[in-house]
Amino acid sequence: MAVTGDWKLYYDWNCDGSYASTTMTVKADGTWTNGEGGAGLWVQVAGMFMFQFNNTKTTYCGDFASKSVTGISTTFTGLKGCFYMLQSGVPALAAEAAKGKEKANAAGVVK
Repeated sequence: MAVTGDWKLYYDWNCDGSYASTTMTVKADGTWTNGEGGAGLWVQVAGMFMFQFNNTKTTYCGDFASKSVTGISTTFTGLKGCFYMLQSGVPALAAEAAKGKEKANAAGVVK
């Protein structure tokens, strides 16, 4: 199972059911980028997938199975969350975050 390629990341700071989303590209060189301008490094070991944002401690870690990843996230400065990822081509069932609601982005930064 290859984790490289295009994904949709659904993240929910505080795990309250209000998911936001962004695109994400996982590259074979161990780097990734997302549609919010985020970038960083990733590793996959024994069915686990973990990625971290450059210049912050924001980290996501989850179980990798087939074309999905499900797990937890943290900024290590107060925010904790839940996330899942679906590889490109997998239909999504998640509701998008409410429009106009101030939320932290995938890196844990309120914009």
